[in-house]
Amino acid sequence: MIRTIFLWPWSVLFGLILRLRHGLYDTEILKSEPGALPTLVLGNLTVGGTGKTPLTELLVLELEKILGEGHVGILSRGYGRQTKGFRWVSESDFASIVGDEPLMLRRKLPHVPVAVCENRLAGLRKMRDEEPDLQWVVCDDALQHRQLKPTIALLVLDSTQPIEKDRLLPLGRLRDLPSRMTHADGAIVTRLPFDASGTLELALKEAGWPLHRVHFGTSMQAMPLRTWPDNQPAKNGLPGSPPAQRERILTVAGIARPERFMERLTERFQVVRREAHTDHKHFSEADVKRWKTILDSDRLHALITTEKDATRLEHLDTAEMDIRYEPIQAVLIPQTPIQDWLASMLQQYELGENSR
Repeated sequence: MIRTIFLWPWSVLFGLILRLRHGLYDTEILKSEPGALPTLVLGNLTVGGTGKTPLTELLVLELEKILGEGHVGILSRGYGRQTKGFRWVSESDFASIVGDEPLMLRRKLPHVPVAVCENRLAGLRKMRDEEPDLQWVVCDDALQHRQLKPTIALLVLDSTQPIEKDRLLPLGRLRDLPSRMTHADGAIVTRLPFDASGTLELALKEAGWPLHRVHFGTSMQAMPLRTWPDNQPAKNGLPGSPPAQRERILTVAGIARPERFMERLTERFQVVRREAHTDHKHFSEADVKRWKTILDSDRLHALITTEKDATRLEHLDTAEMDIRYEPIQAVLIPQTPIQDWLASMLQQYELGENSR
């Protein structure tokens, strides 16, 4: 109660600022404009991980089925990087230079041009000028970037974080007004169970998204563990094939809501020690020294982390440690015809361009 009383005025103030900002754009006092390339923009209303990075990968692959390889790119802000301005992401980059999520996407999709730029309009111009084969760009986490008027906007809703009764920051997790969902062309629900019968509709209802509007559902599939840094399948990494004696491990995660990742590992390993850090944390040699001490003193077999966290270990000396990471993949559940919808949206865009 005391916390609510203290934070309530700040939540109200934040709401007023959001309404003023959106009002200025909606009345065109502040200008929104289309990008130099057509864009599919992903975004959410809440803070914390909703699965936008796996969704970005999925949507790029779906667009490539329509447009072909080499014609779809990714533009990200590159949150957490220590650089500014426009940069192309290469597989040999460090997360501190381009951000952990763009680097992870570049390595998972090596044929896809990936760039970072905090100014989406400037970034899209550079991508058009320097990659003439690009036809569409997927922008992650850009619904609040009102300077860019998206060609297609998809709202990401996490089924495990219903927003029906949530509140604006700092009192709750909402970073934008729930009314903003009406400006999205469709909604995509993440983290649904694989047997999602009825769960998708319930998640949409709790979010306030009308069922007659376009919507899709996805589950997040944990893939077999990989070793770090060799990127080979890890011993005892395959689900359903546990060793005779479960390995004792340390889990480390610097992501939003790390408890989901850690709880998953308890199905296959003895999770003896857990370390949860802030999202996008930059790990240091002091962290590596502490992990080494924990592994030795507790006689643990390995350290297991997330794929995103693994991108932030490259500048560190981890040679004497058994480190593994868990990739995550977004899977459409049920098999909703998102490719058909994307094809129709692209066709509408082309017809609009040709009629000008």
